[in-house]
Amino acid sequence: MGLLSKLFNTFKRIRLNNRNAVVGQSLDYLLLSSLYAEQQSAYLNSYETGLPKSTLIEILEEYSAIYNKEQALAVLQDLKKRNTDANLEIVFNAFENKDNAVEILKRNLPNDEYKFKLYIAMYRSLNTIVDELIAENIITHYSQISSVKDSAFDYGKGAFLARCCFELGYLSENEMKLYLEESYYELKTVCSTWSQYVASYVLGRAIWGGSHNSGMIQIGLDLLHHKQSPLKGKTYL
Repeated sequence: MGLLSKLFNTFKRIRLNNRNAVVGQSLDYLLLSSLYAEQQSAYLNSYETGLPKSTLIEILEEYSAIYNKEQALAVLQDLKKRNTDANLEIVFNAFENKDNAVEILKRNLPNDEYKFKLYIAMYRSLNTIVDELIAENIITHYSQISSVKDSAFDYGKGAFLARCCFELGYLSENEMKLYLEESYYELKTVCSTWSQYVASYVLGRAIWGGSHNSGMIQIGLDLLHHKQSPLKGKTYL
């Protein structure tokens, strides 16, 4: 971990809502959004994010093209369905079979030059980030995330966007809560621990083009181990 990242983390505070905290099983549903929330310095333990309206609008409009309820529902459902990319399955298969990786990628990836280069870049990112996750003891072996792959990234992002949509009035409170609960149980079918969730989220962010992954890993470590984090002491989803 870089020195600047460590110094930054030393002064960073886990942000909690002490007035409207969510507790019990509902908190577990909410915590799917924790990595994205921590990136944005939002509350980790309440439906409200604690972010100004201008920031919420920027997150939804500039980064997710959400301007109204109809678009919110479409984007949120799409995030749930993203784990069906056949080409990404090929990338993960190549990673699991490194001795035959080149042959697997060349034989199965699209002939389209742009798409081929895109997925090759994902494969290279996957190699780098898995080594970092192992080095930081988030996982000890790739097999710990081989089934969930990058699923937590889409579910985690969707969970946080649902909170933003609720605050801007695009989703009712019940619609947001239902989305969080459904997302939690869908992810739970492939992801069993919160450490696995962190690893899967970081993987997804990295292979889809996210930068500064060392900082993202540090955020994950904070959530798992910081004394104020609502994830500390939790093992299983």
